[in-house]
Amino acid sequence: MESNRDHCTSWRAEEVIAGNKRALEALRELIIYPFLYSRESRKLGLKWPKGLLLYGPPGTGKTSLVQAVVKESNAHLTMINPYSVHRAHAGESEKFLREAFSEAYSHAASGKPSVIFIDEIDSICPRRDDKKEQESRIVGQLLTLMDGNKSSSKSLPHIVVVASTNRVDAIDPALRRPGRFDSEVEVSVPTPDERFQILKHYAKSLTLDDDVDLGVIASSCNGYVGADLEALCREAARLAYRRSSNSNNDGSLLRIRMEDWVSVKSLVGPSMTRGVAKEVSKVSWDDIGGLKDLKKKLQQAVEWPIKHGKAFERLGISPVRGVLLHGPPGCSKTTLAKAAAHAANASFFSFSGAELYSKYVGEGEALLRRTFQKARLTAPSIVFFDEADAIAPKREGHGGNSGGNVTVGERLLSTLLTEMDGLELSTGIIVLAATNRPRAIDAALLRPGRFDLVLYVPPPDLEGRHEILKIHTRKMMLNEDVDLLTIAQQTELFTGADLECLCREAGMLALREDLMATCIQSRHFQVARSSLSPTLTKSLVDEYASAVKRE
Repeated sequence: MESNRDHCTSWRAEEVIAGNKRALEALRELIIYPFLYSRESRKLGLKWPKGLLLYGPPGTGKTSLVQAVVKESNAHLTMINPYSVHRAHAGESEKFLREAFSEAYSHAASGKPSVIFIDEIDSICPRRDDKKEQESRIVGQLLTLMDGNKSSSKSLPHIVVVASTNRVDAIDPALRRPGRFDSEVEVSVPTPDERFQILKHYAKSLTLDDDVDLGVIASSCNGYVGADLEALCREAARLAYRRSSNSNNDGSLLRIRMEDWVSVKSLVGPSMTRGVAKEVSKVSWDDIGGLKDLKKKLQQAVEWPIKHGKAFERLGISPVRGVLLHGPPGCSKTTLAKAAAHAANASFFSFSGAELYSKYVGEGEALLRRTFQKARLTAPSIVFFDEADAIAPKREGHGGNSGGNVTVGERLLSTLLTEMDGLELSTGIIVLAATNRPRAIDAALLRPGRFDLVLYVPPPDLEGRHEILKIHTRKMMLNEDVDLLTIAQQTELFTGADLECLCREAGMLALREDLMATCIQSRHFQVARSSLSPTLTKSLVDEYASAVKRE
């Protein structure tokens, strides 16, 4: 008599699947173990599960996981997807489902494990609504078929139903109970080590140059899912092919270089963050003049927990959850946040008040919740709120506005407080915020545990102004009579934005004099300086400096 174990191949799913060990184990327990250990389970009176729901973001490999375990177990696979189920005429969808289950039963009857895989089940079986009769019929038919599968478990023990979705809460609740989908397993975004394994798998057939380091590429692909990494490999190969075909070489140049991977990363971004995350501009700490102490504090609060997380764990140190930057306008608060995100190689989610205030009730709060969820999935992440006083304004009283209604700002603030408190259970997520009016922010946000660190960003001092001038003129052709230190001494109370404007105006003056000018002279800076006034006054600076004292 043929052994049940003979039906399983020596091939293992790990050969094509990286990570997701919990999902792999759950699929094996569902598909393979009841078949391998049928005798043992009968002795123990063990009832194996009959259904499994895989959920997680698109492109994380839910379908690939099922196909790999089906191949490993030498089982039969019956695929069901929304495009095959939804039919034009009444009753056809239900008929298709019955035929799919009948096909699975016929293969199971021959002594072979049989798997019914329902892809995008949220589109096939959404929450039932009296107005959508066809969807209700489809859900009812699937419930009947799954219950029938359960009742026939003694005669046909090898039929299981696996479903996948990226919108788990959109599925009809009747399916999400024991006896139907007995368990639910998340298929998450791959870790850096898993990304490395996935890249190695897809790069096996590619010819890589000696300078290519897949480990470095994997660590820089924060938020990329398996489908993104496959696309990255494909586009890198395409770029190498175009370079080879454009040359007169006979094909020896058809090797993928490290520069190809860097180039295609701008084309193939992480699908997880599309439409939500902002591309982090390549701003480094060196692009920000002055503020040495402040940059060091920000680096330790933002960059260290992400890059040196194991050191924090070893010493039992809880990293900072939130950092509030406050100070006069034009003093590089937003640029500091971007530099921190770039240095930490983190996903960057940025908001302003205008993006969150919507004419539709609840839309801003929903966007906040979705963004924090994406940030958790693509950690390490930085969530940045520009003009935080508009997003989290101080509450006037206990009952909302004068009419007793809760305002949009109060709803946004409540959602933000809830999400920030939830970060206690997450790792690698830091909230940054910038404001010119810290006194206008609700006090509930300013306590430790939410914004743990409050940093004042002052206008640049003499050394800072000198550095800023050097940064903004490094691509400009300056005459030898230009003394940037002297200009720095003449621009007290100028912000970084004021100094950038000064350099631009000096260049424009040179062009107005002569469109063929080859350099900018000292007199151009002097004329520009005399035409510009600083944004700030001494009294304003004192007022900003005294706004919040908690560094």
